[in-house]
Amino acid sequence: MVYANEAAARLVGYPSARALLEAPLQEVLQKFDITDEFGQPFPLSDLPGRRALQGERSPETLVRFRQVETGEERWSVVNATPVFDEQGRVRLAVNLLRDITEHKRAEEEIRKLNEQLEQRVRRRTVQLETFNREFEAFSYSVSHDLRAPLRSIDGFSQILFLEDHAEELDEDGKDYLERVRAASQRMAQLIDDLLNLSRLVRSEMRHEKVDLSTLVEGLAEELKQSEPRRPVEFIIEGGLVVEGDRRLLRVALENLLRNAWKFTGKQPRAKIEFGVSEHEDTPAYFVRDNGVGFNMAYADKLFGAFQRLHSVNEFEGTGIGLATVQRIIHRHGGLVWAEGQVNHGATFYFTL
Repeated sequence: MVYANEAAARLVGYPSARALLEAPLQEVLQKFDITDEFGQPFPLSDLPGRRALQGERSPETLVRFRQVETGEERWSVVNATPVFDEQGRVRLAVNLLRDITEHKRAEEEIRKLNEQLEQRVRRRTVQLETFNREFEAFSYSVSHDLRAPLRSIDGFSQILFLEDHAEELDEDGKDYLERVRAASQRMAQLIDDLLNLSRLVRSEMRHEKVDLSTLVEGLAEELKQSEPRRPVEFIIEGGLVVEGDRRLLRVALENLLRNAWKFTGKQPRAKIEFGVSEHEDTPAYFVRDNGVGFNMAYADKLFGAFQRLHSVNEFEGTGIGLATVQRIIHRHGGLVWAEGQVNHGATFYFTL
């Protein structure tokens, strides 16, 4: 060796460049087990510096140096270039060693973390599959075992009220039976809504181009046909195309539009608008109405299952619709929120 800098000395465990230059090269190399990146021994004749002394320009080679005495490992990217004299003979070889030990340690740490993460994901997948099987069994039980007594309650109440004992009941009795029937039917609807909500959460998503404007136009037409005599003005911005699951997005929009339709029911000049604005440099799609609105102090309750800001006597429903909307938007990686004012309408926003 005719030259070495301080970094080279530190890399091979010498106190200074002078001490490294005073040591025979063979002595330096014998202090290390030298292997390639796969742990295979590196023949000294194949080291880039040796090959450069034979006139070969060496590509970058990853080399691991392990000190025989201490076991400490250092990783280095090595390349070597021959230097020729005027006669074209090799005069010397320049070795460049770039210490990447910390980088390799970080890689190893990441590899271990990834292995741990994969193990956790596998365990979580098994747990999730177990949960899904249990939930399927629960859903089956809810769908079949709970419906049967509800059908009995509703059916026998109807027999008492309309068929066998109608003449024996006074007005109070008939009123009570009507309430029993209404409650059982409402419970059946709650069961249906819960099952539908669970299916939405667990169903596989399909990503495709979805024209939201066209979906809203079709849903608006369905609402108009459901109450043809009701005058409602729809304002729908065209050309709003997104990437997402068409089926799920249709369910979300249907719930938002039906809400707007329902809560504008007492408005003589009802108006429902669908469009897009901007929220933190992201498109925010919205459904706006001029209906009864809501108090913003209770906005955090809107998207919870069974949370209602209006009584059943005022507006029908089970309180599942907005919870369904939130889950669908979250599955698309988006956000959903609402703004409103009592008797001045509401606006529901979502991003995707």
